[in-house]
Amino acid sequence: MKTVPRWARAFFAIAGIVAGLVVGSSRAVAAAPARLQVVAVLPPTGDNVAPDLLRAARDILKDHLQRAGTYTVVEPASAPPSPEEPTAAQASQAASTLGAEIAIVLRVTHFGNSARMRLTAYSSGSAQVVYWDSILIAGGPDEMDVAIQRLVHGMQIGKPVRESAELETVTDRETQMLNRREANKSFGVHLFTLLPTSSAGTSFTAVPAGGIFWLYDARSWMADIALDIGGHNGTTLVDASIGGYYPFLREDFTPYVGGVVRWASMTLGGQGSSGLSFQPTFGVLLGRLSSVQMRGEVGYFFNTYAEQPTITTGTTSTTGTYGQGFVLSLGIGF
Repeated sequence: MKTVPRWARAFFAIAGIVAGLVVGSSRAVAAAPARLQVVAVLPPTGDNVAPDLLRAARDILKDHLQRAGTYTVVEPASAPPSPEEPTAAQASQAASTLGAEIAIVLRVTHFGNSARMRLTAYSSGSAQVVYWDSILIAGGPDEMDVAIQRLVHGMQIGKPVRESAELETVTDRETQMLNRREANKSFGVHLFTLLPTSSAGTSFTAVPAGGIFWLYDARSWMADIALDIGGHNGTTLVDASIGGYYPFLREDFTPYVGGVVRWASMTLGGQGSSGLSFQPTFGVLLGRLSSVQMRGEVGYFFNTYAEQPTITTGTTSTTGTYGQGFVLSLGIGF
């Protein structure tokens, strides 16, 4: 029979001692009861809410507090629901009388087809607000249970209600689409002229053009989409653009600044080319509050693509030119 080495016997002995300590400490931890915070649930108050619903709200609130596993719930004896919400001092005094650390006040305000439920927690003695939040419900009394559960969970984890939703506590209102402000829309036509300061041509040639646009006015910002075509004396322009602008005023007349991103095919005295073009813009809008609008703009375009010069007899240079220059525009929308 083989003898177990001394080092092995020492290792198993130490391992047994460590295991015993771990098991003993875990049993001690499991045996030690968690301390529950004593909270006083005061009678709920409300506006345009039936007393029966307020009593139901109190019972639901007590259930969710107990189910949270961190609270012991106490309440005043024979205290019916009241239309008047207790003050911080009154709530704090009630909690002290009941031996609670926190007083919880639930307020329900019903209006139209909706109701707002507000939960406020006051510390005993100091009357300080330790938690406050509210939630809006639109599903009637059936959704009261979900709303109260959200409020209790938010208080328990110390987060706002909007950040404390769980799979079972999403309200009907939150499943609805967000409300959006309607942007004013206008359709119009504009005429403009490119005045190149740098082009593939050997001489200056203006490029007249025109097109249609759709302008969207969202009050604090504006945007438009445009399609244009033009040209003259060997120059051509075909483009589609999108622009964004910031208006300085909210009145009928306002100046604005912005920029335009344009995909364009241009021939500015050379062989022609196409690509993206950028245009910082300053403009004015007249008739912003009317069904008819006038727009005037001054911009400066610069192309991100080069245009090769026209090849002629004796020409040796093939260096492309990045077109750029001023843009003058006038339009009407309706």
